[in-house]
Amino acid sequence: GEPRDRALVYGRKDVVWYAEDVHHFAMSFNPDYRYEGGHWGNVAIHVLYQPGDDSTWGHGVAVQRTAKALAWLDQVFGTFVWPQVTNVHRIEGGGTEFPMMIMDGSAGQGLIVHELGHNYVMGILANNEWREGWLDEGFTSFQSTLFDEAQGQLGGYEGDEAGILGLDLDGQSEPASLVSEKYRDFTSYNISIYTRGELFFHQLRYVVGDATLLQILHAYYDRWKLKHVDEAAFREVAEEVSGLDLSTLFAQWLHGTELFDYAVGRVKRTQVTDSGFVTRIEVVRKAPGRLAVEVAVLAEHDTAVGRSEGAAEREWVTVVTRTKPKEVRLDPRGRTHDWNMLNNRRRLGGFSLSGSRPVSNYLDTYFTTPVHRNRLAIGWLPMAWYNDAGGLTLGLRQRDNYFGRFELNQSLVSVATGWGRDSAATDVDFFFRLKNPVALRSPGLSESVEGFNVEGRYGGRLALEHTHRDHLSFGPERRVGFTLDWVATDDSRYLDPGFYDNVGTVELRLEGGVSNRTTNGWQLGVNGSAGGGLVYNRNGLTASGPSNLNPFYYRATVEATARRALDTRLSLGLRGFAAVSTGENETAKQRQVYVAGADPLEELTNPFLRSRGALLTRKDVNYQAAGGGGLRGYDPRLSVPALVAANVELERVLVQQPRGRLFRQLAVAAFLDAGQAIGDEAGGFGTGTVKFLADAGVGLRAEHRIGESTVVTRVDLPLFVSRPGVAQDRHPGADRAGFRWLFSFERAW
Repeated sequence: GEPRDRALVYGRKDVVWYAEDVHHFAMSFNPDYRYEGGHWGNVAIHVLYQPGDDSTWGHGVAVQRTAKALAWLDQVFGTFVWPQVTNVHRIEGGGTEFPMMIMDGSAGQGLIVHELGHNYVMGILANNEWREGWLDEGFTSFQSTLFDEAQGQLGGYEGDEAGILGLDLDGQSEPASLVSEKYRDFTSYNISIYTRGELFFHQLRYVVGDATLLQILHAYYDRWKLKHVDEAAFREVAEEVSGLDLSTLFAQWLHGTELFDYAVGRVKRTQVTDSGFVTRIEVVRKAPGRLAVEVAVLAEHDTAVGRSEGAAEREWVTVVTRTKPKEVRLDPRGRTHDWNMLNNRRRLGGFSLSGSRPVSNYLDTYFTTPVHRNRLAIGWLPMAWYNDAGGLTLGLRQRDNYFGRFELNQSLVSVATGWGRDSAATDVDFFFRLKNPVALRSPGLSESVEGFNVEGRYGGRLALEHTHRDHLSFGPERRVGFTLDWVATDDSRYLDPGFYDNVGTVELRLEGGVSNRTTNGWQLGVNGSAGGGLVYNRNGLTASGPSNLNPFYYRATVEATARRALDTRLSLGLRGFAAVSTGENETAKQRQVYVAGADPLEELTNPFLRSRGALLTRKDVNYQAAGGGGLRGYDPRLSVPALVAANVELERVLVQQPRGRLFRQLAVAAFLDAGQAIGDEAGGFGTGTVKFLADAGVGLRAEHRIGESTVVTRVDLPLFVSRPGVAQDRHPGADRAGFRWLFSFERAW
């Protein structure tokens, strides 16, 4: 028949006969296929499953679960209109649905409910899945969530809503209503049709209420079963049953990707002798999204809830409580998709260190960072470290985050006690960073500002970075930004002359990069920076330090990396690096190019590395901070004006335990590093011109799971170096071949 009549064809008797006889069809391909049957009311249930799966499919298990799914779906929509359903074990996993037949990769109850649900919202309510996929896949996902909730399980709304919001904030979302081929890629299609489509039904449920929603589903099914449906048909029923104008809800949730943000404005609290207290709350809409907002007033001994329509930019809501109000909260159940819930609360009277912002304090274990959707997480971490100037140093660090992406602030106050040193510096130092405030939200943009006075250095940093990708699961990710660094020195007792001249630097850099995973398995990345700066001391640009130090310099770096799995346990890593940092003469030591690892400014925030005699820089503690030329066999203080380097690493996995904690993976590696230094000096080593450098060796890699973090321990043995005079164990008469070692808690690149 014509496409508009095809839904009626599904009820033909010959189609029913073929479905009932499908086990004979299957057995013609596999005579060992097993068959079981049963009934739910007037519906015949047929189950076909693969040999060897009796424990999950046989003994009536799959039949019972199919009957349970029919009972649930009949309750949600209405009576199943067809006389039978066949549930076939799908060999390749997942699920597929057809009218009166479903194919399931397992006999899991949730999967059966989902696939059988398609018989109602795609087969019996026959929508055009190509044109309006949300009306099938999103609807089915929603009723599956309702089923989970009815079984006492978490429905998953919170995780799905947070994931969609992340894409909304990044400008990566697409509407749920697009025709299938209009989506930019299959991943975006899946997210928009399944997850965003499901969230539309959750928002409808929030607006009309649970009881009204069930009436809508019953009326929709009763009116449109065995007919073709579309958005207009569903909206007509929803508005008729609820008595509400749902045009804005349908427009914004199906045809747009609007952001929602409501805030508490002015609050007026009045005591009324007879009825208690009247609180008037101003609800401020700060984003284009419009949705009704619940307004809760928490009083001393009771709580009352009002509701704002959410359409106006400013709207007053009146709430009455028996006892004195203490707090106002917008959207207390977290159902409005409000992206900034830090402005949803107002304390009435009293004092709080956090003001009106909802907060959650925790003891920071460093490896675990709680992330909350509706409040700011504040972690507190006591710290202790040592260096030769300040002796034992005690500190307290605070770090914040909201939603894992905003208010990523950090502050640290420390005191150098002098314990362990005869003539020590006793300083009170500080470091603070403000990063990604909610007030400066912009898709893909990260902003940060820092200020510090730490261990003989003071200064600040300002950085902006924008990240963009065209596709969610493939294609390049591009990054561009700039950084302004100011680092001055004021106490040379903390400064290792192998890393620092006693001068200040101001440097501006433009930075960018791109990363991509190719179709043949290569993970590629290119990062670079270019900029310049000036060197000064207390007397101005005539800087102290080496007499030939030039006050102005330029600096540029480029790094290219490539990794690829050669088989399930063997991988190859490649890296190329080039950098130059010079002017008319040699620049400050802290801004030269370092041969073996990171430069001093990259280590500035790490108290275990930044100062003379720190824990990881002490004699015979061979720690490598990854970066620079990455030549592991050489002294970390070795620097040159310019360098071109290459690194090769072949890694073989010995042990893999995906669920392990102490050791998730253990691997051995062989590596080769080589570099060509360009310039006349070796950066204070007095060894003359440094030209070609190389090292080679073997190493051990281990991955651990601590809290929520994956930690890497790397031990490398650079058994050969081409220039032993500048090697990590440099001493007169050192050989090219010998036992040398280093360790790190970072990957080599």
